[in-house]
Amino acid sequence: MKKIIIAISLFFATGLISLAPAQNINININLDKQPSWGPTGYDYAGYYYIPDLNVYYDIANSLFYYLSGSNWISNQYLPDRYRKYDLYSMYKVVINEQQPWSQNKTHKKSYSQYKGDRTQEPIRYSNNSKYDTSKNNNRSWVSNDRRSTNINSKTSNKKEGNINNNRNNNNSKSTNNRQTSNSSGRNQNDRARN
Repeated sequence: MKKIIIAISLFFATGLISLAPAQNINININLDKQPSWGPTGYDYAGYYYIPDLNVYYDIANSLFYYLSGSNWISNQYLPDRYRKYDLYSMYKVVINEQQPWSQNKTHKKSYSQYKGDRTQEPIRYSNNSKYDTSKNNNRSWVSNDRRSTNINSKTSNKKEGNINNNRNNNNSKSTNNRQTSNSSGRNQNDRARN
């Protein structure tokens, strides 16, 4: 009987010893991926929820999730309507669950008290050396490429204008050619009559 108890004890003891290192391995640290506008105090963060905007940010993939109608859209940047907001000053709630937007109604209700809260320190302003790498993650929340979009639309407008001008020129040339051939045909008919 003693042998069975000792064997069972050794079995559980070995199991506990082998579990201890596995628990340490599962601790994730992603400070280097967190943007400089993210909140201090978290060695790991899966998503940020921004109550002021009702928007999520996926840290691992650098993607925003926002509502468009009744659909959640993921994008590298927020739409231009968010340009006036400053994520450095807004409160961010860290959420470590998969697809947190599926619980949006709960999050809106639970974290509504943080709307307008400007007391959270962003990583950019932290004096803690563990955030030194993250301070360089100046991840923008709206595209700064507005100028190139305008240039591209101007270029395409110019191209369209050139195409239309070429069509007009070709039409007027063909009209002129028809008039010339008609008048030369009349001249030949007039000569034949004389």
